[in-house]
Amino acid sequence: MTHSKKGSRLSEAEVKLAIGDWLTKQGLKIFDEKKNTKRPHWGVFDVKNIERGKRPDLLVQGIITAAQISRPACVAIGLKRGYKHQNILDGFDAILEYFADYMWGARYSIDGEPIEITAFVLATLFSQYGYLFEEEGKFDPHGIVRGPWDAYPMTFTIARLLWRQKDNLLKRFRSLSGIPKIERKLSKQKMSPVRPAPEIGVLIQNPINRNAVRLMLSKNPYHWRFEKI
Repeated sequence: MTHSKKGSRLSEAEVKLAIGDWLTKQGLKIFDEKKNTKRPHWGVFDVKNIERGKRPDLLVQGIITAAQISRPACVAIGLKRGYKHQNILDGFDAILEYFADYMWGARYSIDGEPIEITAFVLATLFSQYGYLFEEEGKFDPHGIVRGPWDAYPMTFTIARLLWRQKDNLLKRFRSLSGIPKIERKLSKQKMSPVRPAPEIGVLIQNPINRNAVRLMLSKNPYHWRFEKI
């Protein structure tokens, strides 16, 4: 069963409010790209050194946990409505753009303090139900993809494709910037020529646990819990 009616589809601004409210209820800290008059308790983040002027819709702070790993994280979310297949494709492209901008020097800050982005993730209105695309709600929940994680088919595929494209972008970035040569020169000094590359992926409700937020990220073990600090 789907979780929306075609006659009452939300605008992009309404989707942002809905997802922000859902994550706030999970205890996560929310930051908008500008002061949100409808949610004055949300913070504001800033991005500099980007050419296109595009930026994620929300920044969320919390703890990411998997296996024996647990650490604070700043996760940037690109939001799409999720009603049409094109929404998912547009969101896919946007996440890769944010990632590429970051690798080429985009600088994020909160209250003037620089921050590092842990991951760029795609989310839609339907993330709060465990999937990205509205039509996925028609699937039998017992038919979701099984493996190290559980996911609905399109959501699973989009996550995997994002991970693969991240690897391709990193190879190109390293080739264009000459990083392998720089790394060899700096290895004796134990210096890193660039900041760590963030992960990319998808943010959804855990499809088998309605009280948990899941990040399907391009880092082993690939599915992470996203919890309040």
